[in-house]
Amino acid sequence: MNAMLVTLLVFALGVSSAGLSGAAVTSQDPHRVVMHLNSADEKVQRGALNNIRNLYQEVGREHLLVELVVHGAGLTLLTKKDSTLAPELAQLKTAYDVEFTACSNTMKAQGLTRADLLDQVDRTVPAMVRLMELQEQGWAYIKP
Repeated sequence: MNAMLVTLLVFALGVSSAGLSGAAVTSQDPHRVVMHLNSADEKVQRGALNNIRNLYQEVGREHLLVELVVHGAGLTLLTKKDSTLAPELAQLKTAYDVEFTACSNTMKAQGLTRADLLDQVDRTVPAMVRLMELQEQGWAYIKP
């Protein structure tokens, strides 16, 4: 009976370890974080950018990938005429290659085109689809 119990425990630990090893991030893999912003409040927008900067300073550029997905009222962060934080976006792009995604549905609703966005914007796709896809790929989700 003890031998059977030991065999079951060894089997259970093996299955448990195998399940974890497929999902775990190794020390060589970068952390992947998608941040979600939908606020026009400059304090919230500045806070999100500070969160990104703090993450990179703590973890290191070589160990982190961040994408900021912006929609709704938050799109003012990424528009040429409304953004008060354009220099901060440019600095994050230059220093850490942060990815910026603007919601194409919000753009359509607001009558905006790609030409209305800051140069730092990497893509325009539906925000909810992008958030879903990245989370399905194992990206950590943060909403400041």
